[in-house]
Amino acid sequence: MIYMKSMTLPTIIAAGIYNAQVASRGRDITKNRKTTMFELELPLEDGGVSYINSQSCPIQRHTIICAKPGQMRHTRLPFLCRYVHFIVHEGTICDMLLGMPNFIDIQDISKIEAIFADIIRFHESGLEQDKVMLGSAILSLIYQLFEQGQYSVYRDKLKSNNKKTIERAIAYIQDNLTGDLRLETVAEHVAFSPIHFHNCFKASTGMTLCEYVTDQRIKKAINLLISTDLTLSEIAYECGFSSQSYFSYAFKKAMGMTPRQYEKEIYQRYDQS
Repeated sequence: MIYMKSMTLPTIIAAGIYNAQVASRGRDITKNRKTTMFELELPLEDGGVSYINSQSCPIQRHTIICAKPGQMRHTRLPFLCRYVHFIVHEGTICDMLLGMPNFIDIQDISKIEAIFADIIRFHESGLEQDKVMLGSAILSLIYQLFEQGQYSVYRDKLKSNNKKTIERAIAYIQDNLTGDLRLETVAEHVAFSPIHFHNCFKASTGMTLCEYVTDQRIKKAINLLISTDLTLSEIAYECGFSSQSYFSYAFKKAMGMTPRQYEKEIYQRYDQS
């Protein structure tokens, strides 16, 4: 819970779109500099690497950069982003910002993109009424990033604290692809509650257990399709699918074509090589 000790609103200094390659005049990496304000940046494309103090992070569209006053930062190019730079010296908002990770992985990037676009539009308009909207937008952005930052910290702790347990679970899955791999079954094998195991597994792999199991079964099915003469029913059984029809459905959903269409395409590539 956040206790509102004071509410000092940010003073926005600059907002817009920044192309580091243009500004750096042919250099591959920007100069190392000390920040004097808060700098929130939303990459518009995957690119180089961002460095803040001793931390580094690949520049990706779903990762927000949150630099704080007094930090040392530089960037390996390319780097194209939307940005908002602002000052806030004290109060609850300042504390929230200081507590955020330097790099925040965003789940719903479209919402953050819309807020950044609003901030830039209201900042550039110069209309009095848009100053109210600008204040609302920057507060919304800070709140969304704070929430996502808290989740990122929680997820990273789950990932680091349960690495060996997830490795055991993955080994169990690989050895039992034809068996019962429901959440409750795998969670029981590693002595976790289903809910806690779900959270740990997704934090570590980026997928739910069901998504991961299906992915591994599809990979095994691909290998059997191109290296054996098994029927689709036999492949479905060997990979742990409940029926041939469900196997075909899952395969097409994952690969964009039926198992036989995939097999035919692979053989055609081989014949042409």
